[in-house]
Amino acid sequence: MYESLMRYLILFVLPLIFSASSYALTVNITVKGEDIRYENARAIYGNSFYLTTASEIFSGLEPTKKWIPTVEKGTKTITLTNGSTQAETTVGIYGFEFDWGGLNSSIDTSDSSHGSGLEKARCSPEQTSSGVLLINNAASYSCISNYPVVSTKENIPFYFIRPMFRINDLVTALKGKPEGVYVGSLNVPVRYYFYNSMSIFTYRNLLLNLTFQVNYIPEVLTSLIVTPENGGVMPPQYGSGTVKGETRFSIEALGYFNTGIKMKFDTSKDYSLTHTSQAEKKIPYYVHCDTCDDKVIINEKGKMTTSVLNNAGVVLAPVGSDKTKINYNLTVGYSDKTVNEVVTGGYSGSFVVVFGLDF
Repeated sequence: MYESLMRYLILFVLPLIFSASSYALTVNITVKGEDIRYENARAIYGNSFYLTTASEIFSGLEPTKKWIPTVEKGTKTITLTNGSTQAETTVGIYGFEFDWGGLNSSIDTSDSSHGSGLEKARCSPEQTSSGVLLINNAASYSCISNYPVVSTKENIPFYFIRPMFRINDLVTALKGKPEGVYVGSLNVPVRYYFYNSMSIFTYRNLLLNLTFQVNYIPEVLTSLIVTPENGGVMPPQYGSGTVKGETRFSIEALGYFNTGIKMKFDTSKDYSLTHTSQAEKKIPYYVHCDTCDDKVIINEKGKMTTSVLNNAGVVLAPVGSDKTKINYNLTVGYSDKTVNEVVTGGYSGSFVVVFGLDF
């Protein structure tokens, strides 16, 4: 009799054990330089883990009065691709939030008789405003809740699942890759145990296709510091019947750069110093850059060089081995003007430089 009953139960449960359904959820992420922003996930337990704020609706689940969630944690390699370029990183899954919406369900902490031996370990559930959060803090890869979720009448166990995850070294994986939208996905197994309408204890396997869509903007300018030497004043230096002068502007750009920072100069400007009381008296000045591709931007006649002019006034200051910082100098001055060319008095002038990553 006992043997016949066991055979009946095994035959009845087997179709449920192999029952699996697949669902999909997308996490949207923006990476600007080294800054990561999760568009539809929130940090949990500091910034160590993220829990999706978007939810996947699970339909067609069998109603039950009692069920027990589980978590199978693990780290998987994921390949992100923009169609032509690939980046590999790893994603760890550590828990799930099962959301039962407005159903009258709760964790029964008085019942710890279930779950022993079903998974490798047991873990403690946390009741949320409309569900249960189960995190696998155990040494084993799978754990089952210490307590079941119960309701007074048969209901579907939950409507939504939100995975708790961590992406490892995403910025490192994307460094050196071109700008674009990178997409990759992995399958996340979800299992829960429950009593069906015939009071038979069984379980169901679900499969969540978790997709990551990363909008990667590799270069970002976070700050720019321009420090003038001598306040931008050009002290005159006299020679044998000549005069010259120059000043220097030290520039430090911080952020993350693949190629460098660009400067845009006015192509129609007259780069000259003007006498403070005799506007017709002018001294052309030059603008040089010590590390730029075009080291001479404005020549000694106050004219933009042909190469810079052909590039619409745009000059690149390239980044070095440290991709987070660019330091260089702009030198502004005039040289070897004869004393007959220069009228005694003060001269002043200014020019505008627009800094950016792309023009």
